Amino acid sequence: MDRKIFIYAIVAAMIWGLSFPVTKIGVEITSPILFAFLRYAIASILFFILLLYRNAFHISNLHLFALLGIFGVTLPTIFQNIGLQYTSSYITGFLQSTGPIYTVILAYLFLGEKINAYKITGIFLAFIGIYFMMQPGAGGDIFGNILVLSSAICYSIGGIIAKSLINRGYEAFSVIALSSILGTFFLLPALPFENLSMSNESIKYALFLAIFTTFIAYLLWYAAMEKMEISKLSFFTYLIPVFSLISSHILLNEEIKIAAIIAGFIAVMGVAIAQRA
Repeated sequence: MDRKIFIYAIVAAMIWGLSFPVTKIGVEITSPILFAFLRYAIASILFFILLLYRNAFHISNLHLFALLGIFGVTLPTIFQNIGLQYTSSYITGFLQSTGPIYTVILAYLFLGEKINAYKITGIFLAFIGIYFMMQPGAGGDIFGNILVLSSAICYSIGGIIAKSLINRGYEAFSVIALSSILGTFFLLPALPFENLSMSNESIKYALFLAIFTTFIAYLLWYAAMEKMEISKLSFFTYLIPVFSLISSHILLNEEIKIAAIIAGFIAVMGVAIAQRA
């Protein structure tokens, strides 16, 4: 494996893991939907510039891009940001890492994809881990955890829509960029109901998430995707909750519950088994 590609994948996973505690800091000083809008508005400007440069705009299948904007950006970001006000960022990292499980289930229910004993075993393990992470002793809040799980399910629905668009011949980058722009637009109707006050700190954290998490990390990931098999690349996603755990403790001094770590790794193991099936 090219060392540079390996570094791209590691850095992308590290940035995504770091995004959970940074987002938690942001939503503690800014209303959650306003913070989401700031992040994606900045990222959308960057995506727009790059789309112009690449001449990658598309006006066909706009309904699918709109749906992807809703399920891949608007709803999951709202659910996650509000959820982070109630639960810990490292548990959020573990719960978000279970997203592929819902994709397997949804693909079976709606796309007719086959499911086998390995996938069923993986799903079962993942749900055991999720169940124990949802318990009060794990260190999170049940309401916040449910919102984060809802966010992960939305991302899974978005992933299926994105796959449909890529199968129609769209570049993966264009799919992410256009859906981010549309998802930002769909955040606008909620802003009048938010406290719109913000500080320089709010903008600083939103800038970090926009530039690094939403823009640079995806560019690194897709650069790695061009040179590495998807099956190998997906292993790096299992590092995201690990980086989330470490950065949450360093940045927020979150108390790490052993029960939550065990439950989280059981869930991630289930995801790995289901994805390898």
